[in-house]
Amino acid sequence: MAGVVVAAGVLVGGGLVGGALRGFLDRMAGVVALVALSLAVMVGLATALRGLLPPRARTAAQHLHRALGVLGVGFLLLHIGVKVAGGRVAAGAAALGWGSGDALVGLGTLACYLFLLAVATGVWRGVFATRRWIRPFRVLHGASYAGWLAAVVHGLTAGRAPAPWVVASYALCLTATAATLAVRHLRNRSA
Repeated sequence: MAGVVVAAGVLVGGGLVGGALRGFLDRMAGVVALVALSLAVMVGLATALRGLLPPRARTAAQHLHRALGVLGVGFLLLHIGVKVAGGRVAAGAAALGWGSGDALVGLGTLACYLFLLAVATGVWRGVFATRRWIRPFRVLHGASYAGWLAAVVHGLTAGRAPAPWVVASYALCLTATAATLAVRHLRNRSA
C-alpha cells in the first residue's frame, strides 16, 4: 500500500511540476485513463451477466472491475490536473465543462462527472444491494456507459489524431459492449 501512495505522489508531483514526467503524462494520462475505464466498463458488464462466468471468476472479475475503475478515474483526474497545470485548459473550463470554447472539453468534463458518479455508487454498492434500491443503483451506476461513450468521443477527437488501429479498437469495444448490453436486456426481459 505504501508503494502505491509513493507512486501516486511521484506521478501527481511530476505531472503538476513539470519536466519529462509531465510531458509524458500530458500525452499519456488521458490514454491510460481511457483504456482503464474501457476495460472497467467491459469487465463490469461481463460480471453483470450471471451465468457467463463461474462464481469464483465472477468475484475475481468484480475485483478487477473496481481496480480498473479506480485506476481509470485516478488517471482521469491526473489527466485533468496536467492539462490545467500546463495551461492547455483553464481550471474553470475543466471543472464546469464550458468557457473553453471547445465542446470536446465539455464532453470530457461530462464523462468525468459520470465516472465519478459511477465510483460513488460503486462505493455505496452495499446500500443499493437491497431489492428496493437495485434499480436506482443500476441507473446511476449505468450512467458510466454514457460517460464512457463521451470519453471515447473526447479521446478520439480532442487531442492528437489517433492511429487507425486505435479507432478500430474502440469501434470493436463499442460494438462488443452494445451487443452485450443487448443480450443483458433480452435476458432481463425474459426472466
